Amino acid sequence: MNILLIRLMGLGDVASILVPAVTLYKQRYPDAAITALTYQAGGEIMELHPEVDDVICLDKAQWPDDLFPAATQFMQLGESIAAKQFELIVNLDTWFMPCFLARALRDAGIETQGNYLNQPIEAFMKMAMGGDISQGFFDKPGHYMASTFLNMKQWTIPWWDQHPDKGYPDFYLRQCCGFSEPLNMQLPCSSDATLLDEAAGRPIVALSMQGRAEYKNYQHNAQLAEQLEASDVYCWSQFDGSLPMQTTLNRLNTSQLLVTVPTSTQWLARLAGCPSLILPGPMSPTLLDAEFWPPQRTDCQYCYRESHCPENRNFECMKIAPEALAEQVLNILKSTL
Repeated sequence: MNILLIRLMGLGDVASILVPAVTLYKQRYPDAAITALTYQAGGEIMELHPEVDDVICLDKAQWPDDLFPAATQFMQLGESIAAKQFELIVNLDTWFMPCFLARALRDAGIETQGNYLNQPIEAFMKMAMGGDISQGFFDKPGHYMASTFLNMKQWTIPWWDQHPDKGYPDFYLRQCCGFSEPLNMQLPCSSDATLLDEAAGRPIVALSMQGRAEYKNYQHNAQLAEQLEASDVYCWSQFDGSLPMQTTLNRLNTSQLLVTVPTSTQWLARLAGCPSLILPGPMSPTLLDAEFWPPQRTDCQYCYRESHCPENRNFECMKIAPEALAEQVLNILKSTL
């Protein structure tokens, strides 16, 4: 049996959703050959998954920003997928274009599971060309998405307000998609001899303190590293994509702790079996499935507002003194080493 699993979101989503999903489907279909369809750097992660037989990886040029060029590209992609004669297509993505692709394959008569466009491709394109679809249609999955997963509607409402007691991969795969099996979110890793030599017997802490959103920038990164180095801790930080993915995972596997803002790095650490101390800012530590986090900073923290601070505090929830953070890191190292 040939199965195609689709997840085209960012690197962290590939690590936290597609990696365990492959294992779940391999458990259901032990003799299946599994192909992963993903995007950019996500392909490098899936190449490392021992249960993935093939990877189809889109680059930026294959996913234009404008609807009609993107639709053309994805229709061509659908034709090439159909030619591979998959017996089962599973779309685990909630973004519009993957749902569009899944609907095209479903309309072609291929068995599909998961999320897909809630109307036939022909009808949608006719409405789009007639200017009858507003931009707001694409902003929320609840507007365009249907699903074979019976609980997927929970994802289309503000599910974080339900205060889930586990992180979002568990909520998405187990509660929304209906999997009952535990999630396996690890990939094969080995110790990094170069990093061990550099550390020379000192505890190793990885630092990932910068992200794209405003609240994902820790302003005292240099001071934190200085505090830790003064306490005989070896710090490293190279998460700019310049290292091969296997090297990054091996270095995380060799580290005793990752200190990070909420970025894909936390999920790379999970793949490598490295615990994380996450500075969650406005995000809930439970939602992020963090192992460690600092004490709550402000009474309005965990508001889930990523683009602006609703209390006009300029994300005070991220302004943790480097001395206090270094002390917490040292305490974690003492308790785990």
